[in-house]
Amino acid sequence: QAFLAGVREAGDYLAQQLRALSAELGLGEVRGNGLLVALELGEPIGKKVVEAALERRLLINSPRPACLRFMPALNVTRPEINTMLARLRAAWWAKRPKAA
Repeated sequence: QAFLAGVREAGDYLAQQLRALSAELGLGEVRGNGLLVALELGEPIGKKVVEAALERRLLINSPRPACLRFMPALNVTRPEINTMLARLRAAWWAKRPKAA
């Protein structure tokens, strides 16, 4: 039971932090359940962000052009989630759409 409680807590924390990042960067909806979470990008640059994330040792995928999916291990810790978010932020800034 303690393990499952930790999984739920980590999933809640991940979603909360992704919502904050989405608001900071002007991105879209965060949805999902537990540790399977998606983030809408608002622009079809998912593949570019995934490539930039991989360069930063963050493994995510883009099931649709404007969406990122996160599937961390069930035993992920808050510090690991924080590292993931820092790498995601760096990947976004590296590949974000250029202003007209």
